[in-house]
Amino acid sequence: MLTSSLPSPSSPFTWRRLAGACLSLLAAGVSITSQAADLSDSYMWKPLKIGAGGWVVGMDIHPSEPGLMYVRTDVSGAYRWDPEAWEWRQIVTDQSMPADYVAYGAYGGVDSLVGAPDDPDVAYMAFRNEVFRSTDRGERWTVTGFAGHNVAMEPNGEGRQEGERLAIDPHNNAVVYYGSIQDGLWRTIDAGVHWDRVADIPAGTPHHGVNTIVFDPDSGTMDNKDGITVTRTLYVTTDGSGIFQSNDAGETWTDLAPDGPGSTARVREATLGTDGTYYVACDSADGATGSIWKRTPAGKWTDITPGGETGGNQAYWGLAVDPLDDQHLFALRQGGLTFVSKDQGKSWTAHGFTLNSDDIRWIGQQESYWLSVGECGFDPAGRLWFAEGFGVWYVDDPKEGDIAWQVATNGIEETCGNDIIAPPGGSPVAAMWDIGVFHAAEPDAYNAERGFPYFMSAWALDWCPADPQFIVGAFHNHLNFPPHVEESGYSTDGGRTWTRFPAVENRTLPEGLAYGVIAVAANSPDHLVWAPAGDALPSYTTNRGATWTRSDFGDVTANASVAPWSPLKPLCADRVLADTFYFYHREKGVYRSRDGGATFARVGNPVSGRVNSVLKAAPGQAGHVWFAEGHQGHPPVGGLWRSTDGGENWTALPGIEQAFNFGFGKPLRPDAYPTLYVAGVSGGETGLWRSTDEGLTWDRIGGYPLGVFDWIDAMDGDKDVFGKVYLAFSGTGFAYGEPTPSRR
Repeated sequence: MLTSSLPSPSSPFTWRRLAGACLSLLAAGVSITSQAADLSDSYMWKPLKIGAGGWVVGMDIHPSEPGLMYVRTDVSGAYRWDPEAWEWRQIVTDQSMPADYVAYGAYGGVDSLVGAPDDPDVAYMAFRNEVFRSTDRGERWTVTGFAGHNVAMEPNGEGRQEGERLAIDPHNNAVVYYGSIQDGLWRTIDAGVHWDRVADIPAGTPHHGVNTIVFDPDSGTMDNKDGITVTRTLYVTTDGSGIFQSNDAGETWTDLAPDGPGSTARVREATLGTDGTYYVACDSADGATGSIWKRTPAGKWTDITPGGETGGNQAYWGLAVDPLDDQHLFALRQGGLTFVSKDQGKSWTAHGFTLNSDDIRWIGQQESYWLSVGECGFDPAGRLWFAEGFGVWYVDDPKEGDIAWQVATNGIEETCGNDIIAPPGGSPVAAMWDIGVFHAAEPDAYNAERGFPYFMSAWALDWCPADPQFIVGAFHNHLNFPPHVEESGYSTDGGRTWTRFPAVENRTLPEGLAYGVIAVAANSPDHLVWAPAGDALPSYTTNRGATWTRSDFGDVTANASVAPWSPLKPLCADRVLADTFYFYHREKGVYRSRDGGATFARVGNPVSGRVNSVLKAAPGQAGHVWFAEGHQGHPPVGGLWRSTDGGENWTALPGIEQAFNFGFGKPLRPDAYPTLYVAGVSGGETGLWRSTDEGLTWDRIGGYPLGVFDWIDAMDGDKDVFGKVYLAFSGTGFAYGEPTPSRR
């Protein structure tokens, strides 16, 4: 449990500038209770529905149980398909995982996930350098003994879309293999109690390693040297160092690659047909030859790479064989071009694709048609499924022409949140990696409006008190894909549509002005300040982004370097005072500008050296600035600070030992202070907290919303509905919470 270096709620503590009731209580010597009530049971938490958005990198379809499928993601847990509800259900939660693996920020992607062919209830999952076992389809996970071997995993690494890396013996679910990215092949024969490395299999190229394991369920069984009945034949691929077969349940191995693709082949997928034919798909990365090969049960290799202008030496990543017709093959190139064979690879037809999505509209309305291939596979009924960069799709019968993919992504929320705001009189607007910015008029429906129809990351948002429908945003394509590299601009309709800054439009934006945080003055939508990533100081504009000028900080010429993906939010505008902005320099303290950002002067310092901190001004309160120290690992740093005089003097609030993020919402009463929401630690307990009395007391409103113990990179309270608060998770989308009507 995280602890605090600040005084406990009952310790003597001097407050300088807290108003009214707090000051009176302290003067009277009344003891202050930091936690007023636990409202967690009365708070309802729901996802703010965007729909997928992140990379679904892996998929496992049970060979005989109808509707039983798992998918894994690179940054946001894993899901099991619910065919009756037609949606995916998250199975990596604070309730499903062992308590030792649940902690704030300890979330992430899943390295591999497979179900047992001989028992639909059994599954294994590689997550956070451990292999877990479930006997109830992922409802509960228990650890095996794998973590003790310190085997590296990279669910968001180069080899994330290869595999599966886990494979369960189809005749004995206590026998499991795991192919690691750099530490070779591992095996357990006792359901994970003990693991041993298979010495005869090379480690392969780092970050890819041992990447596919395929059993032949029809090869028969044998008793191994330990007297355990196991499947006789299995195949293993290692990136750039061989394709191996064992016909004695893993006791001895033969490299098959020299007679086929070659031992240096970059295998990305392998599968087996019902007739025992073995297939591999190879990448063309780093000078390798992209190809597709098959090997008959008799041992004959054949190069079946598609020909023509679209075939040949390409990056092949997806491969599937129809379980109802072993002549029917399906292969995918990176980008989504599809090849179909009806004669086991003797001939192929090439197909483009369409994305059809009635449920989640934005997915089917993209300008850039590029699909990042995860895995594809047929279910027992012959329906083809496909996991990729925007979610999960299916097609019943691939015909001539384009493959008409139908969306099946409901329930998956893997967008990587960077910011979320809830302007008064408007709807929440969410900023995220990869797919930009969304206006969510109906949080419970998949009809959020996407700001850009192409690949674009949104980093920060702000709204103008003089015109809350005016929203400004910093947008930048972090992969520098032309032509939409820099799209920063503004919206005049609450975030539905966007206009690029004139300096972006005419390419006069100063070099280095990208990413970071942007703020708009309380009095004018034309007056903006932008604090970019890197080590540059902020710049300002007085003409709504037509021209930008570097702000003057006196003898300070550079900021401490900030990574583009940093959650640090060091800039804000006063919500009342005209042309007033605040900036936190992590080495020197807080600076204030009273001339629209032209000049900044140092005014005070809550604390130095914070790298994930958040600076915000309170709505309707002139000169009221708040500062959360953020999360910096171990040892933990402190909590929440407040200034009521424009940043000159600062007071640390007792009751919040650590503040990871925070936001403001509608007051409890019209004459009251804005409601404060904090993600952090109070009384030694990690959770979400609410205060309606300027931080005097804190109600607990949740632990891990939706069961997700991910970083919270942004949060904001609803300005029109008391008690309602929005969250942006680092890799698990967005959520909102509100009390039931009886507890408001």
